Amino acid sequence: MTLHSQRGISLIAVSVIFMLIGLISMGALYTMRYGHLPMQDTLNKWGKSADVIGKELKNVSGITDNNAGNNTNANNANANASGSGMRNAATVSSGVKRCTINGKTVYSDIECTDHNPTTRELKLHDTQGFVQTKPAQEQAGSDSTSEQEMRLKMLDKAINQSAR
Repeated sequence: MTLHSQRGISLIAVSVIFMLIGLISMGALYTMRYGHLPMQDTLNKWGKSADVIGKELKNVSGITDNNAGNNTNANNANANASGSGMRNAATVSSGVKRCTINGKTVYSDIECTDHNPTTRELKLHDTQGFVQTKPAQEQAGSDSTSEQEMRLKMLDKAINQSAR
């Protein structure tokens, strides 16, 4: 009887491969949910590589970078706060646009241009969302007294049944 060794990759190589697949998929899921890389704030502090990633994200999102020469975080924060380079968010007064792009309905004010024949202006309505109703003062007092009376009646009934 002869022993034959198995062929293929080792168990350690398989575990390393699956760890890398898990790491990549977890990063992808996190990015899909939160819209940024998990360590993006730390990468911003590290320098050039974070600036390259940030510029690519800005290019993808359509935001223009007016202060390309300034690399300091303070200048970028002041510029973003003042609104240069960042477009304003949609408000109730400005509304949004609805259009169809590649067969899909899109609600946006960037992608829906005036050249697209399916573009429609939509008005936004400000609501307060879900508001809890406040109970009336009279009902709260009468409910508590009727509840107490109900308990007393139940106790009397139980006592009367046990006495029989």
